[in-house]
Amino acid sequence: MNRHADSFSPSITASTRPRAALHFAALSFFSLTAFLTLYPLLFSPGSRAAGYDWFFPHWAYWWVRHALTTEGLHVYTSNFVMAPFTTSFAYNAMALFWFPVWAALEPVVGTIAAVNVIIFLACVLNGYVFFVFLHSEAAAPGLALIGGVVLQVFPAVRYFYYNSHINLMNWFLIPALLLLWKAVAAAVCGGRLRRSAIAAGVMGVGLWAAVLSDLQYPIFGAFVLGPYGLLTLWRSPRRGLLAGLGVLAVGLALGLLWLAGPLPYLDDMTGTLAPSPVEERPVIDFPAGFLAMADTWWDWNSPSFGAFVSATALISLAAALARFPRGGWDRWVWLVVFVPPLVLALGPTLTIGDVRIAMPFRLLYTLTDGHFKMPWRLGPAFALGVMAFASKVWSPRLPRHRAARAFLFGGVFLLLALDLRLFAGGPTTPVLPRYATYEQMGREPYDYVVIEVPTGAGTGEILLGDADAIPLQYYGIFHGKRMVNGFISRAPLEHFWYLHTDDPMMAWLGQRRLLEPDTVENQLRQRIFDWPVGYLVVHQDLIRRKGTPPEEVIGYLNAHDALLCAPTVEGSAVFYRTRWHPDGCIPRTPPEVEPGVYAIDIGTGGDERYIGWGWHWQETVADITLRWAGDRPQTDVYLDLPRGSYEVAVAMQAFEEPRRVRIALNGRLLEGEATVQPDSLASYTFDLPADAVGSGTALALSLHYDGWLVPAEIGHSPDRRRLAVAVDWLRFTRRSG
Repeated sequence: MNRHADSFSPSITASTRPRAALHFAALSFFSLTAFLTLYPLLFSPGSRAAGYDWFFPHWAYWWVRHALTTEGLHVYTSNFVMAPFTTSFAYNAMALFWFPVWAALEPVVGTIAAVNVIIFLACVLNGYVFFVFLHSEAAAPGLALIGGVVLQVFPAVRYFYYNSHINLMNWFLIPALLLLWKAVAAAVCGGRLRRSAIAAGVMGVGLWAAVLSDLQYPIFGAFVLGPYGLLTLWRSPRRGLLAGLGVLAVGLALGLLWLAGPLPYLDDMTGTLAPSPVEERPVIDFPAGFLAMADTWWDWNSPSFGAFVSATALISLAAALARFPRGGWDRWVWLVVFVPPLVLALGPTLTIGDVRIAMPFRLLYTLTDGHFKMPWRLGPAFALGVMAFASKVWSPRLPRHRAARAFLFGGVFLLLALDLRLFAGGPTTPVLPRYATYEQMGREPYDYVVIEVPTGAGTGEILLGDADAIPLQYYGIFHGKRMVNGFISRAPLEHFWYLHTDDPMMAWLGQRRLLEPDTVENQLRQRIFDWPVGYLVVHQDLIRRKGTPPEEVIGYLNAHDALLCAPTVEGSAVFYRTRWHPDGCIPRTPPEVEPGVYAIDIGTGGDERYIGWGWHWQETVADITLRWAGDRPQTDVYLDLPRGSYEVAVAMQAFEEPRRVRIALNGRLLEGEATVQPDSLASYTFDLPADAVGSGTALALSLHYDGWLVPAEIGHSPDRRRLAVAVDWLRFTRRSG
C-alpha cells in the first residue's frame, strides 16, 4: 500500500501546490495576457462586440431570465424565435454555465459589457486553472505559466473569444475537472471516505456545469479525462472505491442534467436538420496550419494551430524517446491525450500532394450523427496534452539558477507571443443601434410576433435568407416578443426553410423573390390577424446594403392602410404597427407648420411615413433635402387631413427638360396642370376640392408626369435611374371646413 501511495503522492502532496504569492502572481500574469488578447473589446465598451455571433448570448441570457420569471415558459422550449413554430432548445448553445454572472452584471453594466466581462474572465481562467493543474503535477512554475498561456491564447480558443462563442471558450473546465478528480483520488488514497464522497459530489456538479456550457464538452473531456482517469485508477490502492466514486460523480451529473438541464428535451427534437456532408467541414491546411497562425484566425473557415505547440510536441517527443532528459513513465499518458485530438482535428481527409487519406474524424462524425461538425475544435485538447507532456519531459532538467530559468522562460514566452501574435487583437463588430420603439414594445402587455425586414434565420448548420438580418434577434431583449428572424443552434428545416425562397411574403421581404402584390397582401392579412403580428420593422440600411431600394418595400406597405398603421421612423428603422394591435393607429396627418398648413418635407428623415411607390432615395443637393420621382409612371404620397378643401403647393424641379405634372387623389385625376422647369426648384400649386378630400382619411395623392430620362442613356452621368422631377416639399393649405 505504501508503494502505491508513494507513487501517487508527488501529484497530490501540499509541497507541490503553488503558494499564495505564486497564485497572485499567476493571476496577475494571466490577467495581463487576457488584456493584451482582448483589448479591442475592452476599449470599446457598449459599442462593439465580438464576431458575427455577438448577438446570440445576449438574447439567450435574456431568454433564460425571461423563461425563469414568466409563468408558462420553459428554458428549453420556445416559439420566441422562428415564430410561430415552437422549437426545442435542447441543442441550443445557451452557455448556461455563465448565466448567473450575466444575471448579476447585466442590470448594473448592461448586457454588452456583461458578456465582455464573461469573455475576459474565461480568458483569465483558461490560463490560470491550467497553470494550477500543471503545477500540481510537479511542473516548474515557469513551464506551468507557459502551458497556461498556450491554452489561454491558442488560435482555436481565441477564435471562440472573438466570435462570442461563450459556450465553447471555457477550456478551463477540463483542467478544473482534472483537479477535482485528483482531489477524489487523493482523498481515497488517504482513506478519507467522507472527503472523497464530497469531492466526488463536487465533481458531479462540475460535470453538470460543463455540459450546461455546451453539449460538446463530454467529447472534449473524454480525450483528457479518460487517459488521466485510467492513470489515477492504476495508481490508486483502492481502485474499486475510486471507480465507484467516478460512477457516482457521473450519475450525479446525469441526474442534474435531467432535473435542471437539457436531457429530457433531447427526445423532443423532431423534424429535419440541415444536411451537411462531412467533406464540407473546414479543415486545417496541412502542413501550413501547423507551421504558422492563419492571417484570418478569427474566421471559422480558416483554422490553424500555429507552430509553437507543434514544435513543442516534436521536440519534447524526440527528447523523451532519446531518454533526455530522464523522467517518469507517466509522461507517456499525455502522449495518449494529445495524439487522438490531433489526428481527429485534421478533419475527414488528409491531403498530401496528390494523395488523399480518409481520416478517423469520419467515425466521430457518424457516431455523433453529424452534430460534431468542426474537427479543429479539438485543437485545445491537443494543446493541453502537448503542454502537459512537455512539462513532464523538461521539468526535471531545467537550470538550477533562477536567473537562467528566467532568461529561458522569457525567451520561450517571446517565441510563443510572436508565433501566436499575442498582441494582435481580432476584429470587432458594431453593436446594433438602440431604438426607443423596441423598448416601447417591451412595455406593451400584448403577445404578438415582430417581423423584421429583411428576413433571415439560421442554425449552427446553415444560414438562410439575409445573413445580416439574423442578428436582429438582438432586439428581442428590448421588445420581449416573438419574432421570425433569429438563430437556433439546431432547428428543424421546417421552421425556417420556407422563408428563403418558397414563401412569397417572407422571400420578398428578404429581397430574394419578386413581389407578387395580391399574394403578399393575402398572406399579410392572414398572418397579421392569426399569428398575430404586432409590428413589421423595415431596416433600410440592411436592404440598401444589398443594392435594393427600400422604397419598394416601404411604398408597398404604406399603400395598405387597411392592414398597417402609418410607420414611426427612427434612424434607418421604419416601424409599422399593424391594424391588429389593440392600441390602434396614429393618424398620418403631416405636421401643422402654421395654422391650417400641413407640410411634408420630402428627402428628410421621417418622410418614409408618407412616401409610396415612384420615389428614389433621399438626397441632399446644395443643402436641400429632396427625392427624385420617376421610378414609376406615377409617384404616390399617403396622408390624412382634416375635412375641407386645400391648395397644394409642391416644390419641384424637372430633370434636363420641362415636365408636365398633374395630380390625382385616391385615383381621381384633378383639374389643373403645372409645367415644371429644369432650371431651379419652384413652387407649383394645385387645388384639392373638399369632395375629393372627403373624410380626409387614407388619402393617396399621386404625381402624374409626362415622361422621364435616364442620365446614363443621355450621357449625363452613370446614373441608371429614371428621373422625372425632384421634389423638396409638399404643403397643404386649408381653405375651408
